[in-house]
Amino acid sequence: MRILKNLIIIALIVTQQLNSQTYPTSESNLSQFGVYEPLSNVIPNYLEWQSSTISNSRVMRITDRITFNTSGQRLRHNYSRDQTWNSDETLIKMAGYPAAILDAETYEFLYWSDIPSYGRWSHTQPNIMYGTDGNTFVSHNINNNQRTVLHRFTNYASVDFGFGEGNQDKFDRYVGLIGRNGGNTTLIVYDIQNNVITGTKDIGANGNELDWFSVSQLGGFAVAQYKDNGTGATAGIKSYTINMTNEQHIYDTTEHGDLGVDAFGNEVIVEYGGESEWNENYSLYMARLDGQGVTKLFPYVNGRGIWGGHISTQNVDRPGWAYISEQCCPTNPLAARELFSIKLDNSGIIERYVKHNSQPIGYLHGVHAVPNRNGTKVIFASNWNDPNEIIQEAPHSFVLEVTQNTLGISEFIKPEEVPKVIRYYNVLGQEVPLDYKGVVIEEKVYKYLTKRTIKLRK
Repeated sequence: MRILKNLIIIALIVTQQLNSQTYPTSESNLSQFGVYEPLSNVIPNYLEWQSSTISNSRVMRITDRITFNTSGQRLRHNYSRDQTWNSDETLIKMAGYPAAILDAETYEFLYWSDIPSYGRWSHTQPNIMYGTDGNTFVSHNINNNQRTVLHRFTNYASVDFGFGEGNQDKFDRYVGLIGRNGGNTTLIVYDIQNNVITGTKDIGANGNELDWFSVSQLGGFAVAQYKDNGTGATAGIKSYTINMTNEQHIYDTTEHGDLGVDAFGNEVIVEYGGESEWNENYSLYMARLDGQGVTKLFPYVNGRGIWGGHISTQNVDRPGWAYISEQCCPTNPLAARELFSIKLDNSGIIERYVKHNSQPIGYLHGVHAVPNRNGTKVIFASNWNDPNEIIQEAPHSFVLEVTQNTLGISEFIKPEEVPKVIRYYNVLGQEVPLDYKGVVIEEKVYKYLTKRTIKLRK
């Protein structure tokens, strides 16, 4: 029994070790941002690592014009609200149609795939993307390049996946779509798993006023953001229940942002502020989708704050954080051209990742940083302030990896705690193998243990 107990303890320790993650140092003293210091003055070579000067991380260029035999948008990833990693983080997709698919471990180019319009990775099936095609919502199998129509919306001439800024929830249950019939626009929530429409809202001829429409990360709300600031029917940010009832006005200011979960488990939207927020000495805000409050997140002092960048909360397995890519001015004393994360509470805690060194010369040259699901890796685009890159239609993409501090089993288990091998013999003197029946150990832990010094049988 003692050996079984020790094995269970070891399994728990190893499981906890495997699940822990390392991030840059948390800090709240914004003076630490300091002056602008680029990662380097020369654009990194393709698939060669370079260390970050401000965090325990490294950066590598993952696209290349010669290797990909292409140029323009397909040399970069799509957008800050579009998760680039698939669900088991074995593949990465770039932008464009077709899109380049990369190996998520080596970052090497694998193949081109004819992804659907606004193709979004499934959160539960690593080889599936969701998207739209005409008036249908489809799934796309990345292995065989085949599409399956999941639902045809016969009442509409076309459906759009949130105007390019939508996502299904992290459980692959609900998705927000926009139906169009001539000049008429309808907001639609579709239940993927049960193949039913859960609710609609006809906004008539106001479709051109709409910025985007999506469901929230946990599937508790549908959210519409309009282009204009204010409190009117087609202004600001509105939330609804998943059946498109109980409209609430969430906030007036509509800048760039993303839907996520705060440090307390509430579903929220995190956005850059505008002039009204600057007048209150803040650059970012977070609003709860249930209408229960707004939190200001980042300072704007003496005409200095952050702006001109993007926000991503695609770190669905690390709630409570948002990833910010500031892209304004190298002279800005606060986060000049910096990629950092901010804790979604009122603590002001941040984590600094890298200076992305990108000159803001157009939309496709935006950094659009996207974290992976646990936030230990980030993909971003950068022209590296390089004259040869600045003249291109779009720059290359890069990946940042935070160095993970992992321990071998011998480093956290004392020698005297390692279970000793017990041998059993029958009456003929033959050894009887010990099989540990009844002991439940996760497969990955079993493999980990057997690859190290502990053996389950002699």
